[in-house]
Amino acid sequence: MTTESSESSRLIPSVTSAGAKQSPWERAGWVLFALALLAGFPIALYRAANNTGGTDFPEFYAAGRYVLEHRQLEPTAFLKYYWPSLDVAWAALAWMPLPVAAAVWYAIGCGAWLGLLRTTERYFLSDLEQPLRRQAMLAAGLLMTPLVLDHLCLGAFHLLMVWLMVAGLARASRGRDWSGGALLGLAVWIKLLPLLGVGYLVLKRKWRPAAIAVASAVLVDVALAVPVLGPQQAWQAHLKWWENQAAGASERILTRRDSIGEDRLTNQSPAILIRRLLTHLGHYPGCPWEKVALADLSAGQFRLVYYGVLGVLGLGVLAVCRRPGRVLAETDWATEIALIALATLWFSPVAWSYHPTSATPALAVVVGRKRPPWLAWTTVALWLLAMVLMGSPLARAVGEMFWATLVLGVLLVATAPDPRAGSAGPGVADDRL
Repeated sequence: MTTESSESSRLIPSVTSAGAKQSPWERAGWVLFALALLAGFPIALYRAANNTGGTDFPEFYAAGRYVLEHRQLEPTAFLKYYWPSLDVAWAALAWMPLPVAAAVWYAIGCGAWLGLLRTTERYFLSDLEQPLRRQAMLAAGLLMTPLVLDHLCLGAFHLLMVWLMVAGLARASRGRDWSGGALLGLAVWIKLLPLLGVGYLVLKRKWRPAAIAVASAVLVDVALAVPVLGPQQAWQAHLKWWENQAAGASERILTRRDSIGEDRLTNQSPAILIRRLLTHLGHYPGCPWEKVALADLSAGQFRLVYYGVLGVLGLGVLAVCRRPGRVLAETDWATEIALIALATLWFSPVAWSYHPTSATPALAVVVGRKRPPWLAWTTVALWLLAMVLMGSPLARAVGEMFWATLVLGVLLVATAPDPRAGSAGPGVADDRL
């Protein structure tokens, strides 16, 4: 092992140069990782079976049951926040008894998490030697474990979306247009946020995977919704969804004076952060964010500041990703796609406690970099501090997780290899994923 590689193995010290044998520290890390996923299973199952602990799974399950029994959407289902066809997809689990369906869903969530880690190792850490790739992936996995367990025990599907989006973009970057576009399209079907990835492919002039992604999302939606609901009911459901939920969440945050669901402290999005800090919207006597309010902007001023912040963030991402895809090396693709996944946290009106799992590729890439030597431990300390501060209502009120992801994004970009220092060109297609 070279001196440079030895320095970069600082997170887990004793690794053999061959990479076949794991150090005791690494083996202990994998055991801890596996035990955490196993420990979460009975908690998730108990919550789902008893509809307690804030889990969303019983509502998803009920929406699927309603479709099975009535061939129409359950009008008050929590899934109204997503594409209407998602209710229909949940019918595939809803025919099972609820505890069995919850167990299957937990396994799917674990599979999505492991898939995201595997994709990160294979496509984002390809410049590292095998032992260091494995260590960077393990470090990111362990740092994200609290958020992943929160996600799994709440019965959410954000991880599935992140994995499909990251895998789709990674494959498209290697020239695998059909599979990359299809995976990204499935991510767009689950949530609209991965449209950011479609825009990224257009920016890179990768027209075919971008078109395939859009076509895949529409095809899956139509194929599920129309046969079950009928053309007219499916159309009306989509119109209602767009007006009340897809475009309605941001409008509620920007205009509603009373407290809304998005005001919860677990929401760490820029929109809600500005609402807490610079307006009195959603404030009530004794609310946690009353202590941190710095101003009382009008609705018009609030809207202007919010879109101004989005504009600055958007210009920053655009500046990093401005080069055409044909001149990018694999490390450039890794930096940019990791940034796009991270940016989904900034451009969404909601960023719940488990949504920062979108930062997994960025975290692994930064931790795995060889230079500067302080980078890995600084990043680990930053993320651990963010995890600890999640227990403080005051820290959450001022958006501690938003600031942590923003700093991570800055580190990701600022420490990226100089594109002029190495060879540029498209990555080699990788058929292993």
